[in-house]
Amino acid sequence: MNLRPANELEKLCAHWWERLADSTKGQQHHFAERFLNLLGWQEPTPIAVQALAPRLSTIAYILRGPGADCVAACFVMPGALEPPTSVQERGVDFCETTRVLVNAAQALRTRYAFITDMHRSFLYDSQTEEILLYSDTPEGFRGEFESVLQESAVHNGSLEQLRRQPRSYGARQLREWVHRWEQTIAHQGRLPEEMAALALDRLIVLQYLVQHDILKRSGWRLQKRFGELLARAMEGETKGTGKALTGLWHDVWMDWKAELFAATPALDEAISRDEIAGPLLREFGFQSRSKFAEMTVLEMFNHGDAAEKARVRTIPEPDEERMTFLAKQTVETIDACQVKIDLADEGYRSIFYWFDQLTAVYDRLEYAYDLQQERQAPPPMSDDLFAWSERDAGRPGALGDKLQHAVEQGITLYHSSPRQLRVARLMLYLHVIHRYERSKVRFTHFPAIERALQERPKFLDSDRRSIFMGSDAEPLDNWETG
Repeated sequence: MNLRPANELEKLCAHWWERLADSTKGQQHHFAERFLNLLGWQEPTPIAVQALAPRLSTIAYILRGPGADCVAACFVMPGALEPPTSVQERGVDFCETTRVLVNAAQALRTRYAFITDMHRSFLYDSQTEEILLYSDTPEGFRGEFESVLQESAVHNGSLEQLRRQPRSYGARQLREWVHRWEQTIAHQGRLPEEMAALALDRLIVLQYLVQHDILKRSGWRLQKRFGELLARAMEGETKGTGKALTGLWHDVWMDWKAELFAATPALDEAISRDEIAGPLLREFGFQSRSKFAEMTVLEMFNHGDAAEKARVRTIPEPDEERMTFLAKQTVETIDACQVKIDLADEGYRSIFYWFDQLTAVYDRLEYAYDLQQERQAPPPMSDDLFAWSERDAGRPGALGDKLQHAVEQGITLYHSSPRQLRVARLMLYLHVIHRYERSKVRFTHFPAIERALQERPKFLDSDRRSIFMGSDAEPLDNWETG
């Protein structure tokens, strides 16, 4: 279908707004269907969303594309949508109305959600929660949306061909949002900004935790509590949110042994105030889940001086000496094996790389150990309990809960600044969660992550080796010694 005359859609939208005062529900349907007709959708399929969005006067249609892809086209009354540019400028992805309707689209299993009041418009990927297109005006709709949402275009794959924002864009938005709230909490709570930053790190870890399939031990109560708290805040019910949030933090610390959430009286007192916690949680709930991917959170720290940017971007390379050291490990030596990482020199991605390399050694040795034990095991019908007990007692600790052992005894992360400590701690929490989900190992509590985080000594072995490298070595005055 060819594009409509330049102002046909604009005239329809203007006419709807002019008649709004005396319009009926039937007229809302008429205008919505006429709007879709102008995009080539002659018989859109109505769907009921009232049960999923009871507070909104919404009518919706399914627009079916090729394969399983389809769009939930939701029409709301004027005034229900915030200006899209205002939403984006706050560093969030949703307003209250679009959050509810994207949730509805997810429940209906539609891939995309188009939401409009025939003046302001949004288009989301319902699966990733990414905002794909937005416009503040009908004129903007024609420029941004019309060629994408025409029936013929959708059937030709226009939605799949939409350019997605790069990870750096979402990371920058998240960074600006986090920084704004760090300043807000510090000012309103009369706290140092680094303490206020802890509140944001806790929210990021909580969000990442509930997005991953590892909370079976508690019957998903933590996920339910956090979801209900966010929902209350997003609906504007802020009373009691402060105490509920700090109570949730306390339980994550006590029940899941997450040291990041340990009692911090000054911060907990500030966050327990509803005038801080309510707006914070409300806006946090308007962030898309895609922003809390491991590498997006790391990219959030890609700012500041050149050295810190490099630590975020540096891709770790195999270290021949370290790889040889790991390859030589045996069942007898593995419990004492330690990988020591200098974050100032190796960057933050080395955390993921060497953590995974270390646990891969655990996997290799576990296979060899179990194979050996099978050969030496007592006969299946043997009642020699001593032999069975001795066999179990000889199992190295590293071959039990490998992730816990790796954090608590197998890896050391040397930091030389408060920022390095913050980034390393946050990324180690996220990676541990990711690895528990991937390994399918039962998650009962967090390892003692603080044990892995150590202040960098003035001289490491790598520094001593550099001394003997001769004139090609880096000058001492360029070293970061903390």
